Amino acid sequence: MKVVILSPGKVLAAGLLSALLVAAGVLGTLALAGVFRPQRAEAYGEEGVGAKTWFFAEGYTGPGFEEWILIYNPTTGGGGSGLPVTPTIQIYNNQGYLGPYDVPTLQPGQRASININDVAKGLYGYEGDVSIVVEGLQPFICERALYFNYRGQITGGSHSLGYQEAAAR
Repeated sequence: MKVVILSPGKVLAAGLLSALLVAAGVLGTLALAGVFRPQRAEAYGEEGVGAKTWFFAEGYTGPGFEEWILIYNPTTGGGGSGLPVTPTIQIYNNQGYLGPYDVPTLQPGQRASININDVAKGLYGYEGDVSIVVEGLQPFICERALYFNYRGQITGGSHSLGYQEAAAR
């Protein structure tokens, strides 16, 4: 017969590790439950899917950064108006208004990806901090993607829906 002698410290450490693993499993399950909860999409506005005006308070088009505005005109089956939309992107910097960029008309179901770096530098000779307002006559969905490679040391990106203009009441 073999006898194993356990030290109290190792038993305590094993018990703590086991408790942490169980707690992590429970927290993970609760987090996943939130993902599957039925919720109304964030892009819904007062007029169905989307909004006529979208705001993006901060962005950057300087070296090492790439900013995109992504626009989608939903179909009627997806909650859209079923009408074409011709959005205009208004670009602002720290000193004020730079100018507009007219997006080509999007039929229902079409999307556009606009590189704000190319627009700001190509039309206005500008690189740096930007704020964006995107407006159209029909509701649409709009989001911003920002990718970066900061001095070759930190890379990544972010993505966000814009802030929708409050509906008139």
